[in-house]
Amino acid sequence: MPYVYQADVWCDSCGECIKAELAQAGQAPEDPEDESSFDSDEYPKHYDSENEESDTPENCADGNCAGGYGTFLRSQLTAEGYKYLKNMLDGHGATLPDYAREWADFYQFSYFEQPYSHASEWLDGHINDLAKGTNGPQAAELATLARDLARKLDGDQIQDLFQSNMDSDDFFKESGWSSPEMGD
Repeated sequence: MPYVYQADVWCDSCGECIKAELAQAGQAPEDPEDESSFDSDEYPKHYDSENEESDTPENCADGNCAGGYGTFLRSQLTAEGYKYLKNMLDGHGATLPDYAREWADFYQFSYFEQPYSHASEWLDGHINDLAKGTNGPQAAELATLARDLARKLDGDQIQDLFQSNMDSDDFFKESGWSSPEMGD
């Protein structure tokens, strides 16, 4: 179980080392098990990361354990914490450093890559799919005619005609990270 000490959160291993150092220096409280008898500025107290919420993912304050970025403490996030994490993950794009990958996995974030930059690309893709499913010599001619028509439409016209289809294809969803905990 992690510890809180001098306004930082520490993994179990680092917290135990701090306790041992303080005990060796004669600075441990009379009864270290009675956490109500001392302040966390004086001696480490247990931190319940499963029930405490934070505005950011928390790693051990030591920063040297767990590969040089501190052991991930698996604390719960507030709504603001999820927003913070989404923004941080989006800043990295689809490829994350190890510590951020660990956070994304724990908080159930997944990355969505929007394949279309314009409504006409979406429509062209659907025309191609329809043409593939059509047999006969007229399939290529039909696809050419449909593409010519699609090029004459602007994005708003395409959206007016195909709003529900575009919604179901996630056309309006932006690329980036999201978690079911965010309610998006």
